[in-house]
Amino acid sequence: MQWALKTLYLVQRGVIEADRGVIRSVEHMSTLILFQDEGLITSLADLRLAPLAHLRPSQQDRLAETLLAWLQSGRNANEVAMRLHVHPQTVRYRLRQLEDLFGDQLLDPDLRFDLEIVLRARALLADNAGERILQATGKAVGDSAGEVVTFRRS
Repeated sequence: MQWALKTLYLVQRGVIEADRGVIRSVEHMSTLILFQDEGLITSLADLRLAPLAHLRPSQQDRLAETLLAWLQSGRNANEVAMRLHVHPQTVRYRLRQLEDLFGDQLLDPDLRFDLEIVLRARALLADNAGERILQATGKAVGDSAGEVVTFRRS
């Protein structure tokens, strides 16, 4: 019942797409896990995506999208270019920017795993009316009780 309620909540927010018919929580388990504790995922995003914090939101979005595609494609620049529908040289340029920003973090499998987690959550929220888990300042926003506040793009 808890899974169904959480799934319904995520459908209402637009995080989980509501196609016609029955929505089965079991088909969205990884999303349910990602959003089980949004304060925790926001804190992890604050930590792992901090190198992007000084960039404009549009730059953050492009580089985050490229980094996620790179992580999901086995770090293959040509596949990233196909996924993003951009020229491979554009991907290589962005990857050089990411290497400059993240340095050796991109070599650590545990940190890459963390990055993929937060980037997947960020991508799910970005598809949903501009909610964000990372502010341009790089700070997660919440009250003193740790409640997560979502962001809307202006």
